[in-house]
Amino acid sequence: MNRVPDEVLDDLRRRLDATRWPDDGPGGFALSAARELAAYWRDGYDWRAAEEELLGFTHEHVEGVHCIVEGEGPPLLLLHGWPSTVWEFHRVIPQLREHFRLVVPSLPGYGWSPGRAGTADMGDAFHKVMGALGHDSYLVAGGDWGAHIGCHMGWAYPDAVRALHLNMLPIRNPATFPEWASEAREALAEWTREEAGYTAIQGTKPQTLAYGLFDSPVGLMSWIAEKFESWTDERGVSRDDVLTTVMIYWVTGTIGTSFWPYYARLHGGFTLDQVIERNEQIRVPLTFLDFPKEIVHVPREVAELAFADIERWEAPSYGGHFPALEAPDVLVESLVKFSR
Repeated sequence: MNRVPDEVLDDLRRRLDATRWPDDGPGGFALSAARELAAYWRDGYDWRAAEEELLGFTHEHVEGVHCIVEGEGPPLLLLHGWPSTVWEFHRVIPQLREHFRLVVPSLPGYGWSPGRAGTADMGDAFHKVMGALGHDSYLVAGGDWGAHIGCHMGWAYPDAVRALHLNMLPIRNPATFPEWASEAREALAEWTREEAGYTAIQGTKPQTLAYGLFDSPVGLMSWIAEKFESWTDERGVSRDDVLTTVMIYWVTGTIGTSFWPYYARLHGGFTLDQVIERNEQIRVPLTFLDFPKEIVHVPREVAELAFADIERWEAPSYGGHFPALEAPDVLVESLVKFSR
């Protein structure tokens, strides 16, 4: 990671000033919210402060993957998803490095890691990263794509992955839910109808979508901010955290490549549903945190179809899809307990 040139920030301000605003309408990120957040981005937000915080961590490129590597102790691979970045963990890294040898990669195609990869390829790459860092066995934690990747790694490398700590279960096919889980199956089907449009466009036409989001800062901001708004509880996530996430995609130009896991999944990539459909299980021990505002809730009884060893299953009283930003205290406490 290097400092962003002033010319990039000057160009961003020029583009924000030249924004063409659409009429207001229903569905998605409200016009008033977008205008307010864009104005703050233009005149109040401080990228240099966030950049300095990131530069304060130790950055390495291992096997072609950008990683923050900090601390001593049991090795823990900590994985983000979409629309997140390594910034999601900026509050918990200083606490977790007291307990772990912490490896926090930018997913391939995200931030400072180049390339395009599905979750299985990412998992294979991260297994090589951990080996290159000297870790033959390690712990894995994550949500969103991080959960998908962790499940693949637990499936493919059971002798290396000592245990999984997940805050999302990537089971997404309503048909996977048995008849007795009809309420959860219907809730998943409803989410798929009303909220999963982004997965369809990012999985089928990622290149077409990339043109607009790569070129328009307000387009990119709104596409990402709407998810932070929808997937968090009333405590929410600060606008600085949202904009730093947006900025990482903007300055690295990786929003288009970040869509690739959706395309790969839709075109034959590894899924946890496949494991269930084959009547097989992941044997690696699992700890799971079911945050109340997580985007999809999977009953433990369904999870037991996919995991042979659920060591701990907890439902915190607050938090959503981005627990390292929303509930860092809960996440850190759980991960430390997990390591023991």
